[in-house]
Amino acid sequence: MALAPAAFGQVLPWNEFLTAVQDRSADLRIAQAKVREAQAKRMAAFAAFEPRIDLSSEGKDYGNDLQYRLDRAEARIGLPGGMDLVGGASNATGAFINPERKTPTEGLANLGISAPLGGALIFSDRQLAWGAASRDLEIEQAKLDRIERKVMLEAVKVYTLWQAQNEVQLAVDDAFDVAEERLRLVREAFRLGERSEMDTLEAYLSWVDRQADAAKQQNMTVAALADVERLLRGADDVRLSLDGLRPDARPVLFAAPRSAANPAIGELQVPELTMVHAALRRERLATTTAWAQWLPAPYVDYRMLQWGGSAWNPEAVQWKVGLALPLFNQKARADLAGAQARLRAAQANASATQNQLKVLQSQLSQQVTALEQERNALLASETAAYALLQQERRRFALGESTMFILASRETKYLECVQKRTLASAKLQSLEAERRLLTSPSL
Repeated sequence: MALAPAAFGQVLPWNEFLTAVQDRSADLRIAQAKVREAQAKRMAAFAAFEPRIDLSSEGKDYGNDLQYRLDRAEARIGLPGGMDLVGGASNATGAFINPERKTPTEGLANLGISAPLGGALIFSDRQLAWGAASRDLEIEQAKLDRIERKVMLEAVKVYTLWQAQNEVQLAVDDAFDVAEERLRLVREAFRLGERSEMDTLEAYLSWVDRQADAAKQQNMTVAALADVERLLRGADDVRLSLDGLRPDARPVLFAAPRSAANPAIGELQVPELTMVHAALRRERLATTTAWAQWLPAPYVDYRMLQWGGSAWNPEAVQWKVGLALPLFNQKARADLAGAQARLRAAQANASATQNQLKVLQSQLSQQVTALEQERNALLASETAAYALLQQERRRFALGESTMFILASRETKYLECVQKRTLASAKLQSLEAERRLLTSPSL
């Protein structure tokens, strides 16, 4: 895939740049793959609740004489918790069938429930597996959201620095063109006896300074463009031709990360908080389930509706009850202790993360406010420096000023332009960091 400036009309708009960076980001692709893996694991956990039918047939034939044959079918539907809705049918034929398996000629059907009793009725292992898989999916989706925000933040920093460097480069190039034309005019005036030799030397020195500035800024522009190429190349082996390509002069407009538009993710939250809260809910469920497993575990399988052939026999029932009572229950107690320890760690992590985000948000807000004031002051300084430069140019044209003062005004103006553009780029990057890393919405 080739990416040429013609594809963007020599101007690379911010939205197209961001889309290209996101499409080529290796970190985003890895995070998206992990989300799909978590979705597959949740699908596997849901398999415990899927309806299933077991069919079996066994028998014995000896000397062309059927000894016995038993055909069985059982359907089981998993309900939330540990309960199953069960139903079955069986048909036994033959002269030597086990009496307890004997059925009417047409067969026997039944319907009932199979369930553990006590806490395991609600907090079963399969319920824990489903809940944990769901929380793990939330965590991976939050990681994807966080990585997409960081990719967007890096793109903002690279693009705004490219914008600032392009603006400085244009100002320096214009100043170099002016200095070159002024040197020509001063030399011509010197030959006519209208300017002194000192003016010629100062004009030449100003031209050399502007040339050095242009070369320095050209190196910085190449470095900024290299960062642009690095993000655009990304994980793909693509051919890039960025010659003549320039950024859009308009400010960067924020949009919600693409993962936020995915309905599977739910509400857009600060990714770090989403992750720690999902982990906290997962450990709470694990702790509750461990408590349920630590207790004695009775169970029952009761089928009270019986059909034999075409007749309904409500008095015919089938049941199976039991009680599992470990003597020392070491495994369940160890599982509970481990779950409680993980829960305390998750609670501490959630509180610490929330506090850190509050501090970070406060710091970034204060830095944005201070940088806005600095940018406004630099803008006022640049405006004043440009006004003085224009006035000095008019005075020099009338012979009322010297080349030294004019060159000083130009240097001061270029310094103001550079400081203001870099401050503006830093302000935009800092605002992006505040909104992308600490805000639930953009």
